[in-house]
Amino acid sequence: MKRKLFLIVAALLLSGTMFAQAYHWDGFDYHAFQSHMSITGRVYLDGVIQQNRGDIEVATFVGDELRGTEFLWQPYPSSTLGYFIWTSCFYDSEGETFTFKAYDHASGIEYEICDTQLTGIEGGYGDVDNPVIMHFTSVGNSFSGPSYPWTPVSYPGEGMLVVAQVKINGELVNNGNWEVGAFCNDECRGISDGLDDFTSDGLGFFAFMNVLGNEGDLIEFYLYDKTNAKVYEAVCTSTLTLNNGSEIGIDIFGGDIFVLDFETAKTFTKDILAYTPNTKDHYYLIATPINTIDPTKVLGMLDNQYDLYYFNQSGDAEGKEWINYKSSDGNYNLEPGKGYLYANSGNVTLTFKGFPYTGETQFSLAYDDNADLKGWNLVGNPFTVDAYINKDYYRMNGDGTEVETGSGAIGVMEGVFVCAESANDVLTFSDQVPTKANEQLVLSLNSNRGSSIDRAIVRFNNSSLLPKFQINEDNTKLYIPQNGKDYAIVNAEDHGELPVHFKAAKNGNYTISFNTENVTMGYLHLIDNRTGDDIDLLATPSYTFDAKTTDYESRFKLVFATGNASDDNFGFFSNGNLVINNEGAATLQVIDITGRIISSESINGCYSKTVDAAAGVYMLRLINGDNVKTQKIVLN
Repeated sequence: MKRKLFLIVAALLLSGTMFAQAYHWDGFDYHAFQSHMSITGRVYLDGVIQQNRGDIEVATFVGDELRGTEFLWQPYPSSTLGYFIWTSCFYDSEGETFTFKAYDHASGIEYEICDTQLTGIEGGYGDVDNPVIMHFTSVGNSFSGPSYPWTPVSYPGEGMLVVAQVKINGELVNNGNWEVGAFCNDECRGISDGLDDFTSDGLGFFAFMNVLGNEGDLIEFYLYDKTNAKVYEAVCTSTLTLNNGSEIGIDIFGGDIFVLDFETAKTFTKDILAYTPNTKDHYYLIATPINTIDPTKVLGMLDNQYDLYYFNQSGDAEGKEWINYKSSDGNYNLEPGKGYLYANSGNVTLTFKGFPYTGETQFSLAYDDNADLKGWNLVGNPFTVDAYINKDYYRMNGDGTEVETGSGAIGVMEGVFVCAESANDVLTFSDQVPTKANEQLVLSLNSNRGSSIDRAIVRFNNSSLLPKFQINEDNTKLYIPQNGKDYAIVNAEDHGELPVHFKAAKNGNYTISFNTENVTMGYLHLIDNRTGDDIDLLATPSYTFDAKTTDYESRFKLVFATGNASDDNFGFFSNGNLVINNEGAATLQVIDITGRIISSESINGCYSKTVDAAAGVYMLRLINGDNVKTQKIVLN
């Protein structure tokens, strides 16, 4: 005992100077206090014991006031016990509650969560043979399992016999020094009292327990690590509904095995680039891939100067559709399935630590018929893999300055905007790639720096529509007007013309590029109403132009015919031009209402000509060998 006391005193005197490194916590004056107590403890960081690390620092607090700080120290070279924390905690009167934090000087991580709290007493706590166990958890990796020891409550009846194989992250446990507890809410309904060994039969360890309660109770399971004296930080993906008098999993040799699979916390990161002062770039639409989490527990999220917004369509009448986490209406948690708008003044890496979301894949969408922005919802991928949804959506553009129409998979931790069509609309997330691709024409707007600004989409054989939406109405935009409304995605017939509107936020040089996806275009022209340019987009799939903020928005017009145009609709008028959708050599005839052929000419491929004829009804006849097509057409 004398040797232990000598070692403790020596450790307290020497450990701070042995490592010749600065303390993470400072500003502490132990002379200001009348008493102190000593603590000898073992330190775990995120479940891992620190056996050979002298650069771990542990600090003691009463409230927010520092009361002592010290590094881990190995008592003597011959010790096989590894490193201990030997520290003094200072106080004036007994009874104060001491809490603890740890700092890893190698990684720079501060562990703000410790499951140990001690009350100031004379002498202190722990020694080498019986140390205080201190489990420190990094922010965002906390676990809210029931505290141990577990004591089942008393219920009448015989209960339900449960026999379960135990796994951790899909792997069978390799020892029996664990205990399983069955719970309904926070109430213990049964314990396994260790695990029984069936490894000789190749089955691993099993938990045997009698679960008590009321019929229909939902039972969840937790795991206790006896070796480290800690409720294991894992979520059990298996549950069961209580059925008194029944048995589950007892036929283990017959293959009827009930499995309890405990999943440990996972880490997900997202790199954020700093926004440029006095600009609105590098904003991100983000989402949480884990269960509901407090933003204070997402590493990096609240560092520097930041903005974290939740979108509320019903707040637009008062100008409060964006709710900042820092505001009086903020202080919300991040929830799976929802999206958030985020920016930071510095380059940071957002680190989410916790248990992957495993809940519902369908989410109800908000729809406020009285809101100017009715139906708009900012949602987020709740999965830890790429997701697909059953609606068109907007994602943040490459500069982080504005949203643009999205396509394909929604990435992990990515948020998007969708529009509900009614009060009962539901959004479905899936990790399965859709089997049918859309036939569409994509118009992409870029700046003279090559950065993406906006997109608009014309769909064929699809009834979907996506109204135009922007975070900042003063930004440059590209959209398609229909029936008095502005759209980012419209549905079109297989031939005709569409107005394409453009509004510049700055005078400058812009480029619209065109891409056909899963559709063959027989004829595709862009008309610049301002300059009169007529661009054959099949030959040149982009158009660069100068624009001013004072230009009329009705800048462009698309004239098109798809390769899927029906036999009855191979020709149409556009700006006085007759446009024919055709393949190969053919003869085109124009016939008036009396049956007189007023023109006949040979054409090859798609064709456009100016028609100098009186208004009226005409017939078109397209002769291609033995194949003859006819179509009625009206010239106004």
